[in-house]
Amino acid sequence: MTENLKLKNIYKVSRVIALTLGILFFLTALAFVISIIWPNIKYPLYLLFQSNWLISIFKLHCGLINIQDDPLSGLNIMDITILALFSIFSFGLSKALKEVNKIWPLISFALSVITIVLFIVTQIAGRSTIMLSVMIFSFVMLKNKAFSKVTIYSGIFASIFLFAGDLTVGINSIMISILFGIGYVLLTIWFFLIYRKPLWLRSYKNEQSN
Repeated sequence: MTENLKLKNIYKVSRVIALTLGILFFLTALAFVISIIWPNIKYPLYLLFQSNWLISIFKLHCGLINIQDDPLSGLNIMDITILALFSIFSFGLSKALKEVNKIWPLISFALSVITIVLFIVTQIAGRSTIMLSVMIFSFVMLKNKAFSKVTIYSGIFASIFLFAGDLTVGINSIMISILFGIGYVLLTIWFFLIYRKPLWLRSYKNEQSN
């Protein structure tokens, strides 16, 4: 397998993972809304999508759950799946952005790997490091004409709102809840926009021409 073909496959996999992450975040948010409307539902598949750590933080800010119950502690399938998929996605995106900047995309990918290690070791810390990774990628995209302003600023503001919400866990605030919710929506949109953008194919063509 040639180097160009390997890169093409990496871009394809990362693009599909971006779509998968967008769908996972959307389904989790949908399950959260359904849980409010229909709180006694017990279907196993529904319970799997009922929460990730971002939804738990949102619930804490809204006062729907108590910080004393330690809802952010412990390993769960959804969070580990998201972290693993994001790390693979970050590897592909760092490859696609290396022509713009060789250092920061690699740092962003490294953060995605560190996130997994921290979470497995501590069972609570590290997950929101993803927000830093998204922010770095988004700022690097400012120098790449392949990405729209909507994509770039969706990633930047999502990172800011979500990371700020993570730092203020335990504070019940309507404003923080609203901004955090907006950040969640923007992050979901960011993944879908990344999936739709033909950057992967364009990057592959650039590799072929070099």
